[in-house]
Amino acid sequence: MSFHQNCPKKVINKAQQGDKFALTQIYDLYKGPIFHLAFQMLRDEHRANDVLQTVMLKVINSIKDLSNIRTFNGWIKRITYNTVIDIIRANKKLVDISHESEFEYSEDDILGSLNSPSWDLEQFLSILNERERLVVWLYAVEGLSHSEVAETIAISEQNSRIIFSRAMKSLKSLAQDPRYSGQQVGEPHE
Repeated sequence: MSFHQNCPKKVINKAQQGDKFALTQIYDLYKGPIFHLAFQMLRDEHRANDVLQTVMLKVINSIKDLSNIRTFNGWIKRITYNTVIDIIRANKKLVDISHESEFEYSEDDILGSLNSPSWDLEQFLSILNERERLVVWLYAVEGLSHSEVAETIAISEQNSRIIFSRAMKSLKSLAQDPRYSGQQVGEPHE
């Protein structure tokens, strides 16, 4: 699901004036991408639905302040990201990882593995905890740098690198397991 929807400018303009039908059209057009992104990051259907409702309330309450309607798709995507990040930050179970001096991965190697046809990224991401999934998603899928990831989710850059490293180490070991890699038992691994 993509946020690159073709929402007519006329609909956005009417929504900015408070037109309820236009707001309903926006909801119908963006509910899929918002839910999909939230679910990919949270792996919880109920919380993804909560994100959808929260994002749409934020859109309804602040659409009149949007000055450049050409940025509408990105604006909704950014609201979705920020809402998911707020939920993750509020989750008290997540604790920062202490600093480590070395990382046991080559970023080029890992990004190459992520793009491999044998990887089912969605399946692997479901195995990670929320913070790991968020860091991997923002870094590997969205292309943010570790410093940008750190700033986005309010951790240190070092923590971003450590979380990414540990998550990728887990994912690489799972990728070698025939139950997760799509290979048959006994089939040679590349």
